[in-house]
Amino acid sequence: MKDRKFVLQLGLILLGTLFYFVANFQRIAIPGAIFDVLEQELSVGAPEITAFGAIFMYIYAFTQLLNGIFVDRYGGYRVMFVGAIIMTVGCILFPITSNLPLMYFARALLGMGGSMFYLSLIKELGLLFEEKDFGIALSIMLFIGYAGGIAANAPFVMAMRVLTWREILVIIAGIVLLSVIAYLVLLPKTRLEKINTHVNFKMLPFQLVLHKTHNRHLFTFACCNFGISYVIQTVIGKKFLEDFCMMTSAKAAVVLSIMAIVAAVFNIINASVCKLFHNHRVIFLKGASYITFISLLIICVLIWLDIRTIFIAFIFCVLAANASLSSLLVPVLYATNRKMISGTAVSILNFSYFLMVGILGTATGYILHVFEPTRIGKTLVYSSNSYLLLFGVFLTLSVYEIYRAMKLSDKY
Repeated sequence: MKDRKFVLQLGLILLGTLFYFVANFQRIAIPGAIFDVLEQELSVGAPEITAFGAIFMYIYAFTQLLNGIFVDRYGGYRVMFVGAIIMTVGCILFPITSNLPLMYFARALLGMGGSMFYLSLIKELGLLFEEKDFGIALSIMLFIGYAGGIAANAPFVMAMRVLTWREILVIIAGIVLLSVIAYLVLLPKTRLEKINTHVNFKMLPFQLVLHKTHNRHLFTFACCNFGISYVIQTVIGKKFLEDFCMMTSAKAAVVLSIMAIVAAVFNIINASVCKLFHNHRVIFLKGASYITFISLLIICVLIWLDIRTIFIAFIFCVLAANASLSSLLVPVLYATNRKMISGTAVSILNFSYFLMVGILGTATGYILHVFEPTRIGKTLVYSSNSYLLLFGVFLTLSVYEIYRAMKLSDKY
């Protein structure tokens, strides 16, 4: 009986991990991998295209603040089921329509549904596996999730040689729908925990977290560091490599997939290297702020001098590695906050990450149109001046990131 329960719950977790994979795919693939295609098909400019990413990020960010409460009250399996249904509707709706408001609505559904798997999976993995096996199980789940981000660029673009992007997304929607049906079959057979009616939304934990000056410095530093890198990876990086570095779509997509791989690997590397230096995490965070500044300064100089080099792709990977700091940031939050509010602190950290990506994604669309783009065939190509202005804004933000990082302390 115990083995049967384990198998049923493991099946739900595997399906939930598949949903998490798709959520990461959707988060990164649109609009970054098909920026030009969307512009051509919908006959709109950069502000309308970057909104596809921004809307997803805004909804994803705000839902992060509630997911911890939902999971603690209703359990991870129930929350994942609701998230899967919402995400399925978004997966189906987005590729079958060309109506811009409906496509935005679909992206909002994808952001809401896609946000419900991460914390749910962590909670249920913790309950299903013993402590000695939990780390391995969690690392496998996270790896599969990161694989969704990897598939969202080079494999997605290569698949478009055979099928259209709409056909690919419809196939993915079909797989998700079948998985939801399988989840629905397994869920009633699994003995779920009772709903914890004592868990309710309260403002006090949020107030306690945000009241601490050190927390505010950490959140601001982290969202600037992550936001710059992730908006490059999910919104504008591929388009920039095509327009400025004159890469083909396939080669640019490979660079962005490598960025996703680097981000996944360096979360482990950064934590391991930091451990060798006696876990002086704040020193690493301060160093990361300077790496962001130097990387963006080099990009700005190369654009200003009109040096169209593949070296920029290497710098993008440096930024991806430099933004993979969750394995350092979460322990700092746990060390500087009481246990009763540490979970809330992590949810606010996740919120700040994706809110900043949404803000920068929205700004990117409008910044690119400050200077008139050139139309080459059916493709809008943005000028060096547009990209210099955009990365100049990122560079300015990195200066503020340094300022916030310098306020952090290991002794807090």
